[in-house]
Amino acid sequence: MNFIKNLFKKEKKEPLEKKFNPSPLQIAISTILVRTAKIDDEFHLLEEDKIIDLLVEYFLLDKNDSIILMSVGLEEEKNAIDLYSYTSVIKNELSLTDRKKILEMMWQIIITDKNFDPYENNLVWRVAELIGISTRERVQIKKDFLK
Repeated sequence: MNFIKNLFKKEKKEPLEKKFNPSPLQIAISTILVRTAKIDDEFHLLEEDKIIDLLVEYFLLDKNDSIILMSVGLEEEKNAIDLYSYTSVIKNELSLTDRKKILEMMWQIIITDKNFDPYENNLVWRVAELIGISTRERVQIKKDFLK
C-alpha cells in the first residue's frame, strides 16, 4: 500500500538553480569592454581577466556570473554592426559620473597589454562621443591612465 501511495505522492521539487540573466546595460558594457580588448585584433588572456575583474567590481557580480556576462559580450561583439545600440543604452541609463567610469574601464583594458594601438584611442573617442563625454573630459581620463 505504501508503494502505491509513494507513486502518487507529489514529488518535492528542488528549487531551480538561479540562472544569471544579464540586463541590457550589463550586456552593453560587457560588449564595449570586449570590443576594446579586441580592437587591435588580439584578445589576450590578461585582457580577458581584466574584463572579468572589471565586471565583478562594477556590477558586484560573482566571478562565474562575470564570466557568463563576458561570454555574452563576446557573442554580441562578434555580431555587432555598430556601437550605437550599446552606447545608447549606456547613455540613457547611467549618470555622467558612471559614463566616465566606462571610459576608465576601457583604458584599464587598453593598458593591460602595454601595446597601444591607434584603433584603441579611436574607439575610446567614438564611445565618448556617443555616451556624451566631452573632449576635455575624455582627454583628462586618458591622461590620468597614461601617467
